[in-house]
Amino acid sequence: MVTGRRRHRPARRAGGVRPAAEPWREAFGDLDEDALAETAAEARTFGTDPARAVDELVRGLLGQLIDWQAAIGELGHALAAAAQDRPLPDWAADVGRTEDVRRRQARTALLEAIARHHHGPLPDEEPGDRPW
Repeated sequence: MVTGRRRHRPARRAGGVRPAAEPWREAFGDLDEDALAETAAEARTFGTDPARAVDELVRGLLGQLIDWQAAIGELGHALAAAAQDRPLPDWAADVGRTEDVRRRQARTALLEAIARHHHGPLPDEEPGDRPW
């Protein structure tokens, strides 16, 4: 008999993976050099030091990356404990891998935003003239 409940979707439960990771995804979702430039411009408008404002933003985002990484580690420990020395179910391993990838993408976005903000455009990653 089919009940209305979906299987293998524990991330939607209260306190699950999706709600816990949502603040980090929101913080890094639209991050680029424009966000840093806007922070500097806003600081100038209010008569404060733009470099300090950007530094505070970046330090705050670095702290969020650290918190996100710790949360992923706690998730891994909780899933391993729940598995009781059995292999993780595929859905659980996928959730962990997905969060790892998203955190690394956020880290890369932050590093690229900092580099572009301070030094201008970055070279293209994949020139079209490669034979592979």
